[in-house]
Amino acid sequence: MPRASFDQLSAFVAVAEEGSFSKAARKLNKDRSTLHRQVADLEIDWGIALFEREGKAPKLTEQGESLVRASRLIIYQMNALESATDSLHLGDKTQISICHDSSISSTAIQQMDHAIRSQHPMTVINWLSRSRKMALALLVEGQADFCITLNQGALHPDTGVSFINLGYPEFNYYAHKHSPLANKQQVSLPELQLHRQFVLEDLEQSMFGQQTLISSQTSSVSEAMALVKLLELEGFALLPTNMVEKHHTELVPLNLDFALQSGRLGYVLLYPSSALKKPWQQDIIDVVGNWFKHTC
Repeated sequence: MPRASFDQLSAFVAVAEEGSFSKAARKLNKDRSTLHRQVADLEIDWGIALFEREGKAPKLTEQGESLVRASRLIIYQMNALESATDSLHLGDKTQISICHDSSISSTAIQQMDHAIRSQHPMTVINWLSRSRKMALALLVEGQADFCITLNQGALHPDTGVSFINLGYPEFNYYAHKHSPLANKQQVSLPELQLHRQFVLEDLEQSMFGQQTLISSQTSSVSEAMALVKLLELEGFALLPTNMVEKHHTELVPLNLDFALQSGRLGYVLLYPSSALKKPWQQDIIDVVGNWFKHTC
């Protein structure tokens, strides 16, 4: 049997951190006499002195100093355990997997993850970069919970997958700032066709992606970061504006004489169909939806 209770450990750590029984009592919302008793009982149970009490303020002994960190860790773990049981009681999943395609920026993932974790701190969130086809298979098999992907409008009721239209973020054609394309006031379609075009694989495989292919020299790239590095060497690419402006200032948008404004591509959030959404599902839908509302 443990010789220390949670209340005793809490009292010990609070007094050590506050340097005062009175301040620790206020912090824990307890009587000072209660804390004195709990710490004294702990010292008896452990058979060591945790504080020197000769002066006005309690001072940790050498033995007490060596035990504060371990005691603080136990309190943290107990609080985490309580939070986890509360979350499970409310119907939270212990682990959630969200698939996304390569056009979703790292900033988007970071911001959405932070918002989800603030509501479900004990839930593990997995972010999986998967093609639309693979993500749909994972959703149907129950191995993924959500997928953020480009809209193709190809879902049918018998797939067992529901969707929410998220919006239409802005896309632009970009080149590296040292590219000859970047130095032109306007770029014509014949000029662009002479240069190599890099295409995100997920975008190329979408129904809209094929309409964005301009050059006869197209190279498909799976990862956005790899594509950006390739642009340092040559060529151009169609990329989400929010991805470029926040992370890749070395890329510049091309002023095309055949396009009066930036293009926009639609995204959807896919998830397994069910008669009733669970609270954690609705929370994630809200977080992802709010991010796209802000971006679009």
